[in-house]
Parts: sequence; C-alpha cells; structure tokens
Amino acid sequence: MREDIFDQSFKEYQECDPVDGGGFHVERMNQCIDEAHQLPPLVPLYPNIVLEGDLSIIFGQSGIGKTIFAMQIARHIAENGKRLLYVDCEMTPRQLGNRYGTANFPPTFLRAEMDREHPSEDVLKGIEEVAVANHVQVVFIDNITALGQSLDRSADAGTLMASLNTLKKQYNWTLVVLNHVPKMFSGYQPLSLSAMQGSAKINQLIDDAIGIAQSCIDSNLVYVKQCKWRNGELTMGADHVAVYERCKDGYGNLGFVSRGFGTEQEHLSIESGNEREEIRARVRELSAKGMTQTAIAEQLGISQSKVSRLLKE
Repeated sequence: MREDIFDQSFKEYQECDPVDGGGFHVERMNQCIDEAHQLPPLVPLYPNIVLEGDLSIIFGQSGIGKTIFAMQIARHIAENGKRLLYVDCEMTPRQLGNRYGTANFPPTFLRAEMDREHPSEDVLKGIEEVAVANHVQVVFIDNITALGQSLDRSADAGTLMASLNTLKKQYNWTLVVLNHVPKMFSGYQPLSLSAMQGSAKINQLIDDAIGIAQSCIDSNLVYVKQCKWRNGELTMGADHVAVYERCKDGYGNLGFVSRGFGTEQEHLSIESGNEREEIRARVRELSAKGMTQTAIAEQLGISQSKVSRLLKE
C-alpha cells in the first residue's frame, strides 16, 4: 500500500510545473528548445569578426595594428546604423590625426577618452555611465589593461569578464575588447586562446576570440583567425585565415584592405635563435611544474612533437 502511495506521489512530482527559485528561472527543456527556435537569426555586425549581442576579444601583439583594425571594424558597424562608443585608452588626438587624414567618420561613431585630470576610480563603472548617457548599442574598449585589474590572476580575470557579461546582458550591448599577447605569438607561433593574459578565465566567459598576427611574407600584411566562435559556424580557422594589407586610402586614412585568404602556416616564420630559446625555456618551465606534453603544447600553441623535441635537446 505504501509503495502505491509513493508511486502516485512520484508521478505527481513528475508532472508538476517547474518552479523558479534561488535566483534561477526553471522551465522544461522542450519549452527552452521551442523558444530558442523562435529567436531572431544571428546578426553579423562585421562578417566573421563581430556578432550582435556577443562579448568578443580581439587580440594580438602590440604594434601590429590592432587599433587600426578595430577602428575599421567599428567604423563599418557605425556606418551601418549602430550607435557606437569607442573607448580609446591607446591613441592621443595627435596620433589619430597622423593616421586619419580626413574627418569622415559617421556621426554615430563616438570616441571616449579618459579625463586625465579627473580619472574615474572605477574605469568599468565609468564606461557604463558614459555609454548609457550616450545611448549606444555597441562598445569597443581599447584595451583591456585600462580596466585596472591584473589579468595574470585568474580570479581578477574572471571577475572582470563576469562584469562585462553582466553589462552586455543588462543593456543588450555588443562588446568588443582588445587584448595584448606576448611577442612569441605574432609571426612565430600559431594564434591560440592560451596566448591571452588571464586566458583560462577569459576563455570561459567570452563568446568570441579573434586573433591578428603579423605575416612573415610582408611587413604590411597581417592575418586574422577565429580562435573561438560560440554562436555561429567557425569559418576562419588555421586552414582559412583572412589576409589584410595595411595601407592608406585615397583620403589619407590608414586601414586594412582585404587580400583574400590563406593558411596560417604560410604566414608563420621559422623562429630565430632567441625566439627558439625563449620557447624552449618556457617548455622546460611548464614541464618542471608537472604539466603534460599535451597540456604544454596547448598552452603555448605548438605541436606536441615540438614540445617533446625541445625537452630532449
């Protein structure tokens, strides 16, 4: 008799409606999937680089043109109807004047520069305030170090990315943040997520990661690679990277012109003796910490066979 009561009670639990609680919304999986199928299609604001509503990282070595590339993407987005704020913590007005010969940016492209006489104690809070005040839909932050947290510490990196995700969801923003990588990841080693500062936590919490690196073929060429693409199909991997040439247009504005596609391998240089020593020292350091050869290869963006070879030398 008691088993019958238990069976009846369990059946009622199976059929009862989900209940929200503890800060969570609960619904049946089938309902979730049906609602997902009714969502509007993904909107690329810049093909293969920026998806509407995503939190993206554009990363690469300092000095290869990340800011030029990012401003070109931002300009395209603004020209196509989005009100955009570019938080510029890299360029001075004089430097901008040297790079852009003509003031022909769309009026929807806004630039924010830090007030050096009255700096904000909380830079991210300041960005939130000025972006809301200007009713923007897209925010570029150049670059992540300006946000004032140590990305070498996993906890700080995680807190920062969680805060950016909160802003993205709260205001329905598209967020693009620039990040630097060590010298070894530009032109000598394949671009990978592990190159970024605070990479472990950042990788978990971003939607997309786009790498840009110097080509060994020509000093004016760079290649661009999708290293993470959460909400769409990854089409620019190692076998199909986008190639761009850095040059000035007819108005005297510095930018990048598409030069088609290629493989990442053909744009990588054989490292110099110093570069090789740097990589070998890093491999030995990680091995001494107990990391497996597979983990070291993933961390440094090199092959496992190369890790093995460097450890034997």
